[in-house]
Amino acid sequence: MQPEPSPSSAPISSERVRATLERILASPAFRNSRQCQKFLEHVVLNSISGHEEQLKERTIGIDVFGRDPGYDTSNDPVVRVRATEVRKRLAQYYQESGQPEDVRIEIPSGSYRAEVHAQQHAAPAGTPPEQNAATLRGWTIWVLAGVACAAAASVWTLRGKTPAPGILERFWAPVLESRQPVLVYCGQPVVYFLSREVHARYGAPSKAGAAPLAIPADASLKGSDIVPVTEQFVGIGNTHTSALLAGFFAQRDKPVEFRYASDISFSDLRSSPAVLIGAFSNLWTLEMTSQFRFVFEREGGSGRIRDRSGETRVYELAQQAPDGRTPEDYALVTRQVNAATGKVLITAAGITQYGTRAAGEFLTDARLLEAALAKAPADWPSKSLQVLLHAEVYKDTPAAPKVLAVQVW
Repeated sequence: MQPEPSPSSAPISSERVRATLERILASPAFRNSRQCQKFLEHVVLNSISGHEEQLKERTIGIDVFGRDPGYDTSNDPVVRVRATEVRKRLAQYYQESGQPEDVRIEIPSGSYRAEVHAQQHAAPAGTPPEQNAATLRGWTIWVLAGVACAAAASVWTLRGKTPAPGILERFWAPVLESRQPVLVYCGQPVVYFLSREVHARYGAPSKAGAAPLAIPADASLKGSDIVPVTEQFVGIGNTHTSALLAGFFAQRDKPVEFRYASDISFSDLRSSPAVLIGAFSNLWTLEMTSQFRFVFEREGGSGRIRDRSGETRVYELAQQAPDGRTPEDYALVTRQVNAATGKVLITAAGITQYGTRAAGEFLTDARLLEAALAKAPADWPSKSLQVLLHAEVYKDTPAAPKVLAVQVW
């Protein structure tokens, strides 16, 4: 692509585009995400050089993200996901930039081809730009101040005092007040398929594709009969919690980016507040909570939660069936206001999917949060905390969780 001409028909030089690109890559919107930097640099430089063949999804996946040449783009959406994120970061850059840009870079939705536009910044005739901006800022401040005073006076007259923020707003304040979108990362379990040979051997013709195979109890299976499948499925508990959080943030106009599989890095967690969903399906949860009082651990193939304070206590599922069903579950909600990432980090996870679902309901229910934090120190909104939950499970549905312990630090 050749840079588009400005309204004055003067061409935009590659040097101007590259200078603008360097400022964008070094800005707060991009400097903490190496993958977004690489993506934007790749598409801009190849667009202004006219190398259209380098702007295809598969080629970008190979050249920018190190994917194998034969990778399946339908199962690995890394390019599409990063393109969406880069568009949001570009919008953030132009919104937060204090200096007007003479060149604007955009990546239209549905394309990986960058467009370059010349910007016009005109001031009213006879008015120096600095004076015009200062005058506008001055009038804006006075108008906003007047509106704020009038609104405050009305509220004071009608209600006597300004209402305190609700428990949900106080708990989520570090996330809601951030300028960055919140990252919601959903863990994926490893699922095991049976080979085609096993299906051919034991499967009965059926229109119902979900019918279980009739494998005899004394049948022998080889290692090659069991196929591990990674990064393709999400559990019910993780999905339920993701849906609850999506609705919660949508009501508060908070942008959300959902991530799955390998589409997240430590750099991503350093750039935005994040919520990690799931425990044993989410290695980030296990890693980022491994130093606290309550931790997840495995023993003999089963998951459990250990309380490492004072007299060590273990919370485990004594009645868990081989298929994972259980009449009860335990869950942990952890909020780190200044995690190792430098951002607020919240985890919602159960030993099984039932506990994860209960944790999601706890995080979005004001009554549950109010009961849990009623006896917490008054300054808990600015502190990190862990909440240990227990939930009874009835017909594969967890009841409202009960709080067993709260740790604030």
